[in-house]
Amino acid sequence: MIILGGNTTSANFAPTENDHAWLVGLDLDGNWMWGKFFYNVSYALTTISGCHLSSDGLSINLFGVGNNVPVIMDINSKNGAINKFLHIEYT
Repeated sequence: MIILGGNTTSANFAPTENDHAWLVGLDLDGNWMWGKFFYNVSYALTTISGCHLSSDGLSINLFGVGNNVPVIMDINSKNGAINKFLHIEYT
């Protein structure tokens, strides 16, 4: 699996011209499997700064920023669906 990601301000891919992080999954032949931009209720995930494929290949851990706080996500590697979304609030 090949994972590509970044951020966009394009209203053609994301719903607005604000920063939105995106990620796509390709198979080893370069065929598109899935592509997503990520949103949590009222704010976008603006940056993806790292990712890690699980040892069984079933999920991908993403590390990023949304609403100016750190975010950790676990997504399904086969279809990009979000399994878990955690944001870390400062106290």
